[in-house]
Amino acid sequence: MPGSMMLPDLGAMPPLDGTRGDAAARWRQAGWPGPRVESWRFTKLDALTKMDLVPAANAAGEASETGVAEAASMGAHLIRFDNGLVDAACLAALPAGVTARDLADDEAAMSALADIAPQNHPVSDLSMAVMTSGLVLDVDGVVDTPLMLLFEGAGDDASTHPVVYVRLAAAARLQLAELHASTVALAAPLIGYDIGEGARLEQVKLQRESTTTTHLASTGVRLAEKASIAGFSLSVGGTLARLETHVTMAGEFADCQLSAIYMGRGSQHQDVTTYMDHAVPNCTSNQIIRGVLDDTARGVYQGKVHVAPDAQKTDGQQMARALLLSRKAEVDAKPELEIYADDVICAHGATVGELDATQLFYLTSRGIPEDIARAMLVEAFLVDTIEAIENETLAGLLRPVAESWLTAGGA
Repeated sequence: MPGSMMLPDLGAMPPLDGTRGDAAARWRQAGWPGPRVESWRFTKLDALTKMDLVPAANAAGEASETGVAEAASMGAHLIRFDNGLVDAACLAALPAGVTARDLADDEAAMSALADIAPQNHPVSDLSMAVMTSGLVLDVDGVVDTPLMLLFEGAGDDASTHPVVYVRLAAAARLQLAELHASTVALAAPLIGYDIGEGARLEQVKLQRESTTTTHLASTGVRLAEKASIAGFSLSVGGTLARLETHVTMAGEFADCQLSAIYMGRGSQHQDVTTYMDHAVPNCTSNQIIRGVLDDTARGVYQGKVHVAPDAQKTDGQQMARALLLSRKAEVDAKPELEIYADDVICAHGATVGELDATQLFYLTSRGIPEDIARAMLVEAFLVDTIEAIENETLAGLLRPVAESWLTAGGA
């Protein structure tokens, strides 16, 4: 397809059939989204479509000391992906209650993941078809040891397509962190979370890819009856980053708390896109989004809450706020409600503003240097979002990164 990254030479690999074959066919038909695709109109992939990218086939090197140290600080079991390839050594001695196997050998799991993932989506389809490496993690019972999925790699013309399917059995409990820190041209992970009846997942994602990396993440979540997820994302890296999450509340009394912070400077482009599908009654969802942008950076928040005709007693909330530290920075906010039931409590909102000049003057008039005063005000803008993370172990992974971003640029 002209202007699009092509799939690998299929003649050099086993024929793709089943779920992967279907994904490959959709990708060949649609390719990367163009300017007329509404859901991508704020995030254009023109530069990406001109690249001659090759899906990575080999590991790049040893694990970074930073990633290993962060996993150790959390007391987490580390599962590392190098150029999208899972390190088999990391699958030894998994915490009690966690088992792993190859996704490529399990067509039923592949099909289930495809149902959870964002549908007819360029990243879902491409990464499912190419799949640098696929992993199924099954969780049973209460897992006391957190898991960290560490995604690293390098290559100026390489793209990585790790696919991970995490399944929580009924009443299971898991803490999980995703850390994305590669220097490849394109990082395109596809991750699915299937949360069983009464199970709970506490999850954070930290995206701090290099400033030459395009990060396009596709995440799907399905919640069974009385299942819950407390998810949080912090996006600070990449030249262009889009964190897209689709959540389906498939069982009554499911609860989704999904929040995010994006921070950009220079000419970075940060996009947080969400879709909440309230398919059944008596479910709740809440989204809190914060953005901080400096220089000529651009931020995007698109969030849709869909309430099905029979999904009465739905409570769906979303609120996005962005802070511009430069008059040249830009934010596009598009919160949406699509409601087909009449007994619901749903609300959305979005605000964009600058630092309060009065507050800044107050701090500087008391001898606080302006750069420190600005950082203090930005931190106050963000603090309620990070402090809302109930799991202190997971919050501890994110807090230093946000503070470092403020210090590095003088806010």
